[in-house]
Amino acid sequence: MPAAQILRLDLCLNEALANVIAHGGEQALASPVRLRLEVSGDAQDHRASVTVRDSGPAFDATAAPLGSRPLTLEDAEPGGLGLLMIRNLSDTLTYRHDSGQNELTFSVHWGGA
Repeated sequence: MPAAQILRLDLCLNEALANVIAHGGEQALASPVRLRLEVSGDAQDHRASVTVRDSGPAFDATAAPLGSRPLTLEDAEPGGLGLLMIRNLSDTLTYRHDSGQNELTFSVHWGGA
């Protein structure tokens, strides 16, 4: 797996976990957060996907509105860019809510060897 794809997955995972911790509430913090890594491919195309499953309130990161970007440094505030980063760094992003749990999957792709 190329280093650039590892970095993209790592950044997405950090942002997803930060969001669970910051916004998941007591339910998310009291239950395990489950992670699944899948790597697949053939001679032409490879994919690595990470799934984050948590017990926080339902939140569809694929459909949530993004905050507006600040126009100046003075307008900038910490936070609020995690979803934008996940959407821009992943090649595919899916969400589902099942059995009271959020399941967010982000993937990166790269060409064959």
